[in-house]
Amino acid sequence: MIGRRARDAGTRASFPIAGAVLGLVVMVTWTLVIKFLAPLLYLVSQRAAGSAPTGAPVMWDFWWVAHLALAWRLWRRHPRAWTFGVVVSALEIVIVTVKLVAYLLAPDLSFWRLLWFTNKVYVLAFFLVLLVLLMRRREWLDPTARRNAATSAGAPS
Repeated sequence: MIGRRARDAGTRASFPIAGAVLGLVVMVTWTLVIKFLAPLLYLVSQRAAGSAPTGAPVMWDFWWVAHLALAWRLWRRHPRAWTFGVVVSALEIVIVTVKLVAYLLAPDLSFWRLLWFTNKVYVLAFFLVLLVLLMRRREWLDPTARRNAATSAGAPS
C-alpha cells in the first residue's frame, strides 16, 4: 500500500511538471519563430520578390535560453529547479507587465508588433500560472519532501 501511495503521489506531481515543461518548450519554439525565423524568412522572400527591404525586423531577445534552462531543470528535477523557476517567473512577470503597459499606452497594430504582443500575453499568462503552482506545491520539485510525504502516508496515525 505504501508503494502505491508513493507512486500515485509521484504521478500527480509529474503531470504539472510535464505540463510546465511542455509550455516552456512551446514558448521557446514560438519565440524563436516569431522573433528570429519569421523576420529572416520575410527578408529572404522580399529580396526574392525583387524588393529592397531595409532589414529583417528581428526582435533580439535571449530569454528563450532561460526558458529552455528552466524546462531542463524542471524535467530533470534539479535541486534548484524550484528556486530558478520562482526567480524566472517573477522577473518575467515584472518585465512583461511593464512592456505590455508601455505597449497599451501607445499601441502599434503592425503585423510584427501584434506577433510580439501575442507572445508577451502568452509569456505573462504562463509565468503567472507557473508562479502560483510553484508557490503552492513546492514538494513537486523537492525530493526530500516527496520522500517524507511517502513515508508519512504509510505511517499509522
